[in-house]
Amino acid sequence: MSSKRKIALFAAGGLIALLILAAAVPVLFVDVNALKPRLEAAFSDALGMEVRIGGRLGIGLFPGFHITVEDVRIRNRGADVASAKKTILGIELLPLLRKEIRIVKVGLQRPRISIDQDRDGKFNFETDIGKKAAGGAKGMGFSLNVENISLSDAAFFHADEKTGEAIEAGVFNLDVSRLRFTEGKTPDLPKRLSFAAEFACKEFRKGSLAVSNLNLRIEGKDGLYKIDPVTAARLVYSGPGGKVTADRIALGVDNLAVGADGRADLPGRISFSGTAGIGEVRTEGLVVSDLKSAVTGKDGVLDLNPVTMRLFGGHGSGSLQADLSGPVPRYRVRYSLAKFRIEEFFKVLSPKKAAEGAMDLSAALSMRGKTTDEMKRTADGEVSVRGENLTLDGVDLDKVFSRYEASQSFNLVDVGAFFIAGPFAPLITKGYNFASLFRGSGGSSRIRTLVSQWKVERGIAQAKDVAMATNEDRVALVGNLDFPNERFNDVTMAVVDGKGCVTVRQKIRGSFLKPEVEKANVVQTVAGPVLKLFSQAGKLLGKKCEVFYAGSVAPPK
Repeated sequence: MSSKRKIALFAAGGLIALLILAAAVPVLFVDVNALKPRLEAAFSDALGMEVRIGGRLGIGLFPGFHITVEDVRIRNRGADVASAKKTILGIELLPLLRKEIRIVKVGLQRPRISIDQDRDGKFNFETDIGKKAAGGAKGMGFSLNVENISLSDAAFFHADEKTGEAIEAGVFNLDVSRLRFTEGKTPDLPKRLSFAAEFACKEFRKGSLAVSNLNLRIEGKDGLYKIDPVTAARLVYSGPGGKVTADRIALGVDNLAVGADGRADLPGRISFSGTAGIGEVRTEGLVVSDLKSAVTGKDGVLDLNPVTMRLFGGHGSGSLQADLSGPVPRYRVRYSLAKFRIEEFFKVLSPKKAAEGAMDLSAALSMRGKTTDEMKRTADGEVSVRGENLTLDGVDLDKVFSRYEASQSFNLVDVGAFFIAGPFAPLITKGYNFASLFRGSGGSSRIRTLVSQWKVERGIAQAKDVAMATNEDRVALVGNLDFPNERFNDVTMAVVDGKGCVTVRQKIRGSFLKPEVEKANVVQTVAGPVLKLFSQAGKLLGKKCEVFYAGSVAPPK
């Protein structure tokens, strides 16, 4: 480039700078506070609410032309909607010379936003924007084309008078950039809006839910949104069912779209895909770690598939589908937990070590309803637990089963409720004192095989194949567990011989909380210390019996 051309360009640039400075000089030397009524009127007209500036106004040129406003309050129907300790408005300079305010940046320091919803569903910020006339605003135009909106050290509060619910976000920062709202006739507002935003909140609360250190980034364009990543240090839910804590939460959502069809409920108008991960979930006595899932949603149907986790020292995987498209939600669950440690499972029931070994669980259930009770009453499917070479501590079952006297003082139900009821043990043992279970018995038992297979119909679990085999005996269970009414229905535990015939039986009925347990009944004899001698005598005489158990657990050899 020639030196003459460079000189010309510098001269042109300097001339433009001088013109802009000359245009700005009148603005800089005018009393900016005299513009306060006009600004109040312009913003009031634009928002349709009362805007008042309680502090002073200031003007600056760097990093761009801007106006600083102190103590701004926005009110509607006599109540505060929002306020800010300090507001910085970045304004394009040249349009200002035409008496047009074109805002390109908005910065709010210590804003406080309060959104209320009355019993009729009307929000406190609802107005007929544009219908209010602000007398002092005549002669000054107003347009909003914001490049950046930032909120620092902000607070938000929302209250719903109809439901009594409240949402509170304390000490959060929000930064919105590339905000565009294109003109058009389409009623689908999200398709005309594009932006990128980052949000960071120290504490978020909604009813019984509290989230700490919540961070998210969201981008929106052409009606599609990407919310990735979403992270939180901790989530705590304290409800009627107890306290649930989740740590190290990481979520991501792609292609989130909200349909404009007002006839459908919101879940039916949302579609998206994404991922979810939680480092650890804790309830009372239960810990789930490394929870991960792929998630999709469309037409009111939410799919989590696959879902993986670590539970009781085992690896779990499965899927969950929630169909929210109809008037009554429907759910389908498939889950398997491989090689979980039974000693970890029993910690949910009692800190006392009761058993040791690895087991496998599988479940396939469907249910529907809006409440837990409705879902229990409509549950259908199958649940099973299987294990081999397990150890039961605190009691030698073979010794107990071989003695008539001992069988009179030892409950078979203890074995069933505490052990072979498998996946339902935490639900049906509410009335048990596990601290004293097997106390004084001593010894241990080797469980060669354990099978606990159940069919669930309308919330009632039917024992299909429930039994275990020790070195010398088999124990089986028949009957139903009524979960909607929390009762035992004709549940019988029995020691069975090689043919599946009963040698000792015991029945349990009544509520899970206060079960009625019958005294153990020896079937083959009314006297005698050793049951096996009478069992052998029966075989020699060819005695027939009604088969109590004919499942997959083979008798001891």
